Amino acid sequence: MADIGGMADKAKDAAQDHPEKVDQAKDKAKDAVDGKDDQK
Repeated sequence: MADIGGMADKAKDAAQDHPEKVDQAKDKAKDAVDGKDDQK
């Protein structure tokens, strides 16, 4: 069984260590939701 708590902790650590990647991911997700995803 997956350790959800452990995965969440790793995600938080990664987000703190690489805030620019978090911003890029948020922008990409927003564009995809808005229908501006370039992949077809």
